[in-house]
Amino acid sequence: MTRRFDSFVIFGEMRTGSNFLETNLNEFPDIFCMGEAFNPEFIGTPKTDQVLGYDVDRRDRDPHGLLQAFREQPDGLYGFRYFYGHDPRILETLLDDPRCAKVILYRNPVESFVSLQIAQQTGQWKLTNLKRRETRPIQFDPDTFDAFLGKFNSYYQILQNELQQRGQTAFHLHYADLHDLDVINGLGQFWVQLRRWNSCAKR
Repeated sequence: MTRRFDSFVIFGEMRTGSNFLETNLNEFPDIFCMGEAFNPEFIGTPKTDQVLGYDVDRRDRDPHGLLQAFREQPDGLYGFRYFYGHDPRILETLLDDPRCAKVILYRNPVESFVSLQIAQQTGQWKLTNLKRRETRPIQFDPDTFDAFLGKFNSYYQILQNELQQRGQTAFHLHYADLHDLDVINGLGQFWVQLRRWNSCAKR
């Protein structure tokens, strides 16, 4: 049987909880989230050199080749996180592909903005030990926030409109949902469905 999905993408933004979501997804035995595979500054994470055999140079030369590599992995469902500012050459292809499972992760933009400002000041982008968490007061600049808000809202509006026009849907998550056991269980059921299709395809 042909499996339902060949890959997945998490559409989000910085400071929306995408690291936490990726960690949860990677707990499944046959689901693999490979970080920010199309971040122009690095591939996967700042500490990784390659994703699925592609380094930064090869990816930049052939972004659709890497996208195809995600689809062709035989041992599970592979995906990545995609933010505003990541390689725009693949966005239309992602949106056009009904066999790419889509998650849209959203957070209150004020909270995201404040968290981003704190992360930029402290250098703490991914916190695995809450005891080491640093907090600092920030200077709120209305012009900077307005620019951030415009980009933030535009990105999510584009995603929503483009998927509606294509007759597709996504699994929508809010930042607060990531700490709700019932919602996480619901997300787990969604991914288990994908796993069942994968298992059927291997028989």
